[in-house]
Amino acid sequence: MTDDTDPVLEAVAALRASGIAVWPIGDELEHWQIGDLVFSDADLWRLAASRGLVEDGDSR
Repeated sequence: MTDDTDPVLEAVAALRASGIAVWPIGDELEHWQIGDLVFSDADLWRLAASRGLVEDGDSR
C-alpha cells in the first residue's frame, strides 16, 4: 500500500477482488454494505484483515 492510498478503499478493493460484493452507503462513504449487513470503515478494515486480504499493521 502506498502512503497516499486510503486504507479503507484498499480493504474494499481486496474484498471485491475476493468475490465479496461491497457497496458504499451515503455520500460520505463512511458505511459499507455487504449483503444485509452494514459496516463502518473500521469494521470493514477488520473484516478484510481477518481474512488476510490486507496487512493488519495499519489497523483502524
